[in-house]
Amino acid sequence: MKFPLTFSLFILLSVISGQTEKIEKDIQFHNSELDLLRKEIADYERKIKNTSDREKSEIERLNEIDEEISLVRNLIYRLRREEKIKEKSITQAEVTIEKKESEHTSLVNRYAKRVTHTYKKGRLSDLEKLLDAKSWRQAVYRAKYIKIISEHDRSLADEIRRNLVEIDAKRTVLERELTDIRKIDKEKLSRKKWLEQRRRVRNKELGNLKRDRQKMSVALNQRKKAAQQMESIISRLDRERVARIAELERRRKEMELLGSVPFKELKGKLPWPIEGKVISRFGTYQNPNLKTVTENTGIDIHGSEGTEVKSIYDGIVTTVTYIRGYGNTVILDHGDGFYSVYTHVMDVEVEENSYVNARDIIAHVGDSGSLEGTKLHFEIWGNKDKLNPELWLKKR
Repeated sequence: MKFPLTFSLFILLSVISGQTEKIEKDIQFHNSELDLLRKEIADYERKIKNTSDREKSEIERLNEIDEEISLVRNLIYRLRREEKIKEKSITQAEVTIEKKESEHTSLVNRYAKRVTHTYKKGRLSDLEKLLDAKSWRQAVYRAKYIKIISEHDRSLADEIRRNLVEIDAKRTVLERELTDIRKIDKEKLSRKKWLEQRRRVRNKELGNLKRDRQKMSVALNQRKKAAQQMESIISRLDRERVARIAELERRRKEMELLGSVPFKELKGKLPWPIEGKVISRFGTYQNPNLKTVTENTGIDIHGSEGTEVKSIYDGIVTTVTYIRGYGNTVILDHGDGFYSVYTHVMDVEVEENSYVNARDIIAHVGDSGSLEGTKLHFEIWGNKDKLNPELWLKKR
């Protein structure tokens, strides 16, 4: 069955349109994710402005600055990721355009040669060719030949048209991506300038706080509140874990890990989330300056800013949040009532309800919510009990 040329072109345009719609959906998804972050920052800034500075203590101001910095850092990190996606898309579009333009040149040259050859040799009508045949057999062969040549000419013309449509579609995408990347770069530079200014204010506030023993004692009490909040979060997660365990088992089955060793049997065998010196151990300790006793519900590991933080075992990401005293926090559910907690992190790589493999990068070391600079605060919980992480991690 033959399709008219206009119908073939309609089908072709429908395919190109479908590809363009998919690209549009991807762009809308990324843009909506960035817009949510921008809205969260704007809402938080409004919330801060609604409270008079005179009503706030230095600790409250420091917490607000820290949380605001955390939100903006997250946006800058997402903008960097979006920029990389756009750069990749631009490279792919440029390669495709170059390839299609080369194909187009080749097709046009072939078509031009065909037309030139026909013009030079002169062209009998199809009917004349058939009547000029010396036998019935030759007439049949000529009829088939004429059909093949005609179909080839149509096919060549269709291919030239199709290439032009594809080149045009790719150029449209390329132009849009280049416009987007310029906007991203402009916003990123603006946010970075703001971030540098706020970090200077934060460091000044933190310096003032450290010089005042009474205020520092209040700040450490806030760390206790953060530990209590973490206990509440773990209890809530434990009550909700039935659905999560089903999802974890499904993902492990997909990854052919269902028969893997249960978490409870890995005591002393788990990998460290980062390499670094333990600067604060599990349990109660006395602050040498304030002479106060504080409980550490995990361990603090020293790390340079930006160091990759890796999951100690596979699991479901239950929580990505900001907790005052802990800063940016990620919690993983490893099944059988076991959880691992990673705080003071930045540039979080995972999202809530996503599945991670053991040793996946989940975040990077930062100073979010920390009074002692960049470090990772790391905890392990089992059946709602705080566990000493050093007993579960490999000896080194």
